[in-house]
Amino acid sequence: MTDRFITLAIHKIEKATILKQLLGDNDIAAVLEPLGDSTNTQNINGYVVKVRQEDLYRAFQLIEEHNLFNYSDKLTHKIDDGRKRILVAVDFSKQSLQACHTAFDIASKVDAKVKILNVFHNLYFPTTIPFSDSLKEPGEPSILDRSRKQMLDLCYEIDADIASGDLPSVNYSYSLREGSVADEINDFVTEYQPILLIMGTKGAGDNRADPLGNIAASVIEITNVPVLAISQDDTIKTLSDINHIVFLTNLNKRDFLSFDFLASILNQYTQAKITLLHIDGTDQNSQQRKEAEMAEMKKLLSLKYPKFEIAATMLEPDENMYEKINNFLTQEKVNVVCLNTRRRNLFGRMFAPSMSRKVIANSQVSILVLRGNQ
Repeated sequence: MTDRFITLAIHKIEKATILKQLLGDNDIAAVLEPLGDSTNTQNINGYVVKVRQEDLYRAFQLIEEHNLFNYSDKLTHKIDDGRKRILVAVDFSKQSLQACHTAFDIASKVDAKVKILNVFHNLYFPTTIPFSDSLKEPGEPSILDRSRKQMLDLCYEIDADIASGDLPSVNYSYSLREGSVADEINDFVTEYQPILLIMGTKGAGDNRADPLGNIAASVIEITNVPVLAISQDDTIKTLSDINHIVFLTNLNKRDFLSFDFLASILNQYTQAKITLLHIDGTDQNSQQRKEAEMAEMKKLLSLKYPKFEIAATMLEPDENMYEKINNFLTQEKVNVVCLNTRRRNLFGRMFAPSMSRKVIANSQVSILVLRGNQ
């Protein structure tokens, strides 16, 4: 056995102390190490909770069994530091670490903490035995065991990147859930209340021919917080890697609110060009009116956010509209497409797929989806 201590989680002192107490009560030695200037308590950004490497798996099990720091628990809200929260959903595909890099970078910029979530899929099975355990052969690890192992491997990579300086040290922890992936992510969003959800556009089992995976598409349509879906072909790790954003607009007031949210994330950290894009198929008179509205929107946003280079353009829809949009994104070297959409009800999702879904499903770049109430 080794006495090497490795990171279990990073919390503020209240949560770190509770976690250490729980571990100690179960005969797991834990140490707390401050992040920041340990000589000045005001400069401490949080505490790293570390356990011996051989105890990490059992510590992880304890956190799950006790449902520690579940945001449906009133005690959690009492000891919460009030910091903004970013949720990153991972499936351990090649995009997972990239999504974590993006989440950590944004968290460090907006003073937020990060929760890493994995949902392992099951089907309904009417028994008191967890369905994930019923799938395994005798002597084989269960789906839960495999998910724990993959989560720990991911956290090893994150800790190595933090140690090397490739990732900023931010307050982070992780959670595992079992069930229908999109629904469990949505339930966790409701419970955790993050300002942003980050995930890959493609899951480990998605068809590469479909740019937007089924899980990402479903989550975007049912959740009620902004979602950043990272493309599998994207190289974005930090905000400074973003140099051109297309902001799809319907020229309504909600778009101004969504643009404010976008600017709050980007401001001071990137000088990205932002192109306002409107797709319009109206008659010539209406088109002239909308061109005037577009020019006015560009003028107002340029005055409010002088740091950004703001451009505006309009496209006419045709039978090759999605190809036209993708050609535009490629020619203009766009990193991210941002759009504002309302969460749709189940009936609408089943029988009337949204224009937003059609656009993002045919896009090869990362997508930032803002909600209609932003």
